[in-house]
Amino acid sequence: MVFIDSLSTKVVYHQIVKTEKDIYYKQALNKLREKGYFPYKHRNVRSAAASIKRYDEYLFTYEKYPELNIEKTTNRIEGLFKDLKDKLRPHSGLTRKHKILFIKDFLNRKSW
Repeated sequence: MVFIDSLSTKVVYHQIVKTEKDIYYKQALNKLREKGYFPYKHRNVRSAAASIKRYDEYLFTYEKYPELNIEKTTNRIEGLFKDLKDKLRPHSGLTRKHKILFIKDFLNRKSW
């Protein structure tokens, strides 16, 4: 139970109330974790939150270093990759080595 002051939105009182249902769910979750499952109800939300925490220092890099003239969007690089895919698609029979040479040549011609 949690009681919150409505004016200041601070927690006034809290107490953990355990029921038999809570104990059952805890045991069931522990069994699933032992098997290697991660029984999160909203896995995608947890994943997004973890990604934001992990890459926090890299977010808004364009604002930290304005002298580098980093673009705010990825539109230009996405357009470049689309062009690369469109040019590479007709050559589906290339070996890995030849694909790498093709990509290097493409990027050298498109370099700013």
